[in-house]
Amino acid sequence: MRETPEAELIATGKQGHQEAIAELFRRHYPSSLRLAGGILHQPEDAQDAVQTAYFLAFRRLESFRGDSSFKTWISRIVLNCCLRQLRDPARRRMWVNLEDRIGVRGTELLASQTPNPERSTSCAEISSALSKAVARLPRALREAYLLFTVSELPLQEVATSLGLTVSATKTRLFRARAGLRSSLRPVWYGRR
Repeated sequence: MRETPEAELIATGKQGHQEAIAELFRRHYPSSLRLAGGILHQPEDAQDAVQTAYFLAFRRLESFRGDSSFKTWISRIVLNCCLRQLRDPARRRMWVNLEDRIGVRGTELLASQTPNPERSTSCAEISSALSKAVARLPRALREAYLLFTVSELPLQEVATSLGLTVSATKTRLFRARAGLRSSLRPVWYGRR
């Protein structure tokens, strides 16, 4: 059975064929979920953002011009939904008393199966520091970095998505990495 080319699926989807739209979304959903997860860090939040993005993409499919690949287009919509969700003032952490959970002591709920808790904590702190460092990058650098590293788009598609040349995109990626290195230097050397 041959796989239907993406251009054909897009054309058929624009005519309202649900199977073509479903196939397009099936192909790109995993990478969209990885992108959202890399930004939001909570599986439920990532799924909400991707579902919102796919709903918006479905409603605007006829506006897809084909200037970039479908993956680039849908990744940009997912990125925008994630950023919108991060700016939402209602987004805040909720604390739960572990002693109230199903009569189990909190220490039993928190028992770790990993052999080295210090390393696990250290990795989590570095991951948190990386997330914060990425969030502090200027928007132009952050977008290029996330599309290239998290969404795993090829350099050419990142450039097309951002309306830049490949060399300008490389410059933004270089500056983003340099900014991250600078932000993370105290965290990294504090761990050694």
